[in-house]
Order: sequence, then structure tokens, then C-alpha cells
Amino acid sequence: MKKILLSVIIFSTLLFSATPEQVEQYLSVSYSEEQLLELEKQFSVMQNNLNSSDENSSSTYDMQMLPIRFREYLQTELSESEMDAIIKQYRNVLLMRFISAQNDSEYDPKEAEAYVENLKKDSDAAVRIELAGKIGEALYKKESIGILFDNLMKPLMQNSIGGGEINEESMKQSRENYIKTMMESGKTETIYACKDFTLEELDELLQIVTTPVMERESKAVFGATAYALKEFFLSIANRYDPSKHQR
Repeated sequence: MKKILLSVIIFSTLLFSATPEQVEQYLSVSYSEEQLLELEKQFSVMQNNLNSSDENSSSTYDMQMLPIRFREYLQTELSESEMDAIIKQYRNVLLMRFISAQNDSEYDPKEAEAYVENLKKDSDAAVRIELAGKIGEALYKKESIGILFDNLMKPLMQNSIGGGEINEESMKQSRENYIKTMMESGKTETIYACKDFTLEELDELLQIVTTPVMERESKAVFGATAYALKEFFLSIANRYDPSKHQR
């Protein structure tokens, strides 16, 4: 009986999961492919730097596993119908413009912060800030960012140099600080990315990103990112010193 139930569960998972072809199509239209390549590049540099500073280390994580794990998670987390609906949304010209602006290779966080601060001084920009801010809040939800902390930062800190001394209260505070920083950063990035959009376009974009299927996509992407990076974070944990990264 147990074997039959297991077979049914496996079959139903395969039946309703997104197809590899859908995942590839999604990666193409959402700019996720480029982001994965950039992640792979950045973490390869980090790993090389850690290895060069630690002569006794022989730990090397295969960075090619990052995109493989990312794809694997998305395929099992999203259904065929959900993925079809998500891809359809990404073909919206307005969303394509926003994603393109979001992934501007010349993006400068300090420039974005200065833009937002100046915008706040303009009384006529209140509606723009509110709409763009809501878009940012939809894209960088507390629950989604919490997935990154719980699956990446927490295990990294617990297995790091002196990690055994981190108590529950300190970990809780670190989690709150991490989520707050990520949400604020995401909101600033979003307001800056929306600088060339009209108020009407911002209102339409807000309607798009708050649809149930796009909320599912956002949560799945955060989960996929955590799943893709978890093993790498654990591989460097014993060489990570939290005291050197506290603000």
C-alpha cells in the first residue's frame, strides 16, 4: 500500500510540475539566466579569494551546480499552468521594460539612494513614491527574504568561526536586520528602476506584480535561490568570520 501511495505522489508531481522547456523559456524572458551567470561569477571570485587566503583549504564547490539547482527547484515548485501564466505575464511590454530597467548593468546603489532622497523632497512625487514603493514591497516580501536568511545566512553563521557562540536572541536580531536591510534596498532599487515610468504605467505595473501567479513566482524564485546557494554557503562556512561582517 505504501509503495502504491508513493508511486501516486511521484507520478502526480511529475504530471503537474513545470516542464524543463518551460523553465528555460522562463529564464529567457525574465532575465534570470543573466542573473544566474552573474551569481556564478561573483561566488566563484569569492571562493577563489577564500581558497587563496587559506592554504590548508581544499574545499571547492562546483559553481555549475548553481543554475542546475535553480532550474530543478523551479520545475518542481511551479506547475505547468502556473509557469504558462507567468511566462505570459513576462511578455507584457510594460513588465519587460521594468525588468530591463531593473537589470541595468550600470546600476549604482548610491546613485539610486540619492535619487530617492531627492524625490522625497518633491511634494509632487508622493504618488510616484507610493506606487513604486508598493511595487517594491510586492517584489521583496518579508516572508520571501526570510527564506534566504533561514536557508543561507543562518546556516552560514551557525557553522562559521565562533558560530557556536551565537545565541538565539542574537540570531533573531540578525534575521530582523537582514530582512529590513534587504526590503529597504529592494524598495530603493525599485523606485529608481521606475523613474522613467508614468503614474499610469506604475499603477498598471502594480496590478501585474500583485497578481496571485506573480506572487507565487516571486516566492518560488527566492526559494530557488536559497536552494541553489545553500550547499555553497555551507562549503565556505568554516572560513567565514561573522565579526568581520557586522555593521
